[in-house]
Amino acid sequence: MKTVSEESLLHFLRGIPLIDRKSHQKKYLKKEISFEEAVEFQMKDFFISYAMSYNKRFNRSGALFLNPFRRVKVEDEQHFTQIIVYQHANALKHGISTDFANYLWSSYRSLLSEKPTILKRDEVLGWFGGRQGFVAAHCEMSEYYYSHPNAIE
Repeated sequence: MKTVSEESLLHFLRGIPLIDRKSHQKKYLKKEISFEEAVEFQMKDFFISYAMSYNKRFNRSGALFLNPFRRVKVEDEQHFTQIIVYQHANALKHGISTDFANYLWSSYRSLLSEKPTILKRDEVLGWFGGRQGFVAAHCEMSEYYYSHPNAIE
């Protein structure tokens, strides 16, 4: 849940021929926009490119994503914990799955697995005090927020 370092982004952008650089990439290299703004532009570029490719492949047109890309400022440690659980329990919230722990399209299972991954497994599990804390927090918070009769919408 972290972006690349500023140095990595600078290295990547400097590798793009000047003629092929987008205006926001040029602005970042000139320090006219912040790292956060540059990352947001890169994410927007990715989503636009993905949607165009998907539409071309499946002979369709129009928006692929319902909501625009947006950022949410993490206010404190409790908020960060809630965001991690929200990401994993999102399928439960939206009725896509009745058990987020077995939902295939989430990083939850990968984080608990022993298989190699590019995820920051140790950092995430460490945030919760280990595997048991990770599982317990997810079960508690997902029950409270998404399965409770008065669940948050």
